[in-house]
Amino acid sequence: MVNIVPVHSDVTWPGNEGVIGVVGVAPWATLNFCQQVYSLIDAKKDWDYPRVIVDSNSKIPSRGRHLQLGERNPSPFIFESINELAKSGATVAVVPCNTAHILFSGWGENATIPVLSIINETVSCLSASKKRVAILGSKDLLLSGLYQHALTAAGHSVHVLNCQHQVVINECISALKVSQTITDSLYAELECFINVLRNQSVDTIILACTELSLIKTHSLWQDVKVIDSNEALARAALREINFRKDRLR
Repeated sequence: MVNIVPVHSDVTWPGNEGVIGVVGVAPWATLNFCQQVYSLIDAKKDWDYPRVIVDSNSKIPSRGRHLQLGERNPSPFIFESINELAKSGATVAVVPCNTAHILFSGWGENATIPVLSIINETVSCLSASKKRVAILGSKDLLLSGLYQHALTAAGHSVHVLNCQHQVVINECISALKVSQTITDSLYAELECFINVLRNQSVDTIILACTELSLIKTHSLWQDVKVIDSNEALARAALREINFRKDRLR
């Protein structure tokens, strides 16, 4: 484990600053998570950024294929990665994948370092006032009810997507996983879908798949509040490592 302490008064950082460990099960979402961590920081020098240790391992078994087809459970591999990150110096672990959190008890509860829940951190970003929320995520995530339970417990109401709209979201996720972009025709379908949500009094949308974070800056989200799960997890990770607040945007 590399442990570096500052030795010059011009090159310094807080002694209690921790290290973020990232288990990356999907490459583009993992890169987006790291980008979001760095974009939240008002750095003046390189050393103003935190240490981040990333295990980007796309060979970890598919969460969807495990849940739908009964193939290999990814939990032991995620758990092993978290503990390896801890041995390398990580003081908190994150898994930037919402669907993986269906299996959280298998990899997050007995790890050697704290592991943040992307579900809890995302829901905590909603204001105290009651919202009507649409959850855009994988079919498996929606079937699990994780977000629905957390949102209703916090007093919010949940808009249920119809089958056609869920198909659009699934297609967007699949495209983003391999190429970090979607086609113009998919953008058009997504835009029509978002307009339907507005007309049905949805005032908040949760990007409950970290692949969807890749297109959150697109203009189609205008006039609706968007909560990005990857950004929520990034903010929480910085909080958990005691990152200095005067350097946060």
